[in-house]
Amino acid sequence: MQRVFYTGPASDPSLTVSVDEVAEPECPEDGVVVAVRARPINPADLLLLTGRHVFAPVLPAPVGIEGAGRVIAAGSASRLPVGSVVAIPRGGTWSERLALRDDDVIPLPEDVDLEQASMLSVNPFTAVGLVEGLAPGSTLALNAGTSAVSRLVLAVARLRGVRVVVVVRDLAAAEGLRALGAAAVVADGDDLGSRLRAAAEAPIVRALDAVAGSSSGRMFDAVAEGGELVVYGLLSSNRVDLPAADLVFRDVTVRGYSRLRCYAAMSTARRAEIGAELVSLLRAGIITTPIEARYPLSAARSAVAHHERPNRQGKILLVSP
Repeated sequence: MQRVFYTGPASDPSLTVSVDEVAEPECPEDGVVVAVRARPINPADLLLLTGRHVFAPVLPAPVGIEGAGRVIAAGSASRLPVGSVVAIPRGGTWSERLALRDDDVIPLPEDVDLEQASMLSVNPFTAVGLVEGLAPGSTLALNAGTSAVSRLVLAVARLRGVRVVVVVRDLAAAEGLRALGAAAVVADGDDLGSRLRAAAEAPIVRALDAVAGSSSGRMFDAVAEGGELVVYGLLSSNRVDLPAADLVFRDVTVRGYSRLRCYAAMSTARRAEIGAELVSLLRAGIITTPIEARYPLSAARSAVAHHERPNRQGKILLVSP
């Protein structure tokens, strides 16, 4: 069977992957073998392929952090019947088939759209995690406002009664973001903190930073006393730049958010609850993700090259029949 591996850094990310023939996986007693049907390319995959991920892989390393497919074999102690549809939240999903323990997959309804299901475990799960714990009526700020995660955060926040103030590079996107539920849209730049606070018209209790670098300091400045800055992305920098005096003298918590770390620490029951919530949002059309192109697994290099094109308008999927 075919599996995609990261072979080492190169100037062009598409040249860092190879598609190799490997042995079929063995089914674990407490798990299943899944025929993977769809896998998206995510920014986190590119962190690996460009050598920016905190994880230092042993080469050649399997690629892919989410996907979906059908169970084609089940171990004697597995709870999942053959034919079950599952989402895969980790484990090198750019592979034709994977052997996984029951607790490492998310069971899904039979009638779910497999392509959309393949994108449930990273961005939607991240969006739920970033909003988790906020009370209805509280105010949240986020940057990278037109990103897929930001749009999902808007959807989850709207359902939970959380107000969202959005930061964008270009106000041309403002009308569309307001239609998605943004309470206000603010252009990034100098004095962002004061402009965000004014637009929010309420204390900002949490700010979500997907950009890092100097953007972290601007988002930090907007957070109310007792609030928090959550850094979850590295879109512009590998560093977080904060004003030292404000960090020392203000009562604002700064923390990171890792979807994998959150998922690993979560109970099986809570994973199932979030999975059910995400499926309901998918069925309601609230978290549908646009797809720009589909490539066979054998064309992984072309798919990565497409992912890196400017002005891309949707996800790139690697699909199998």
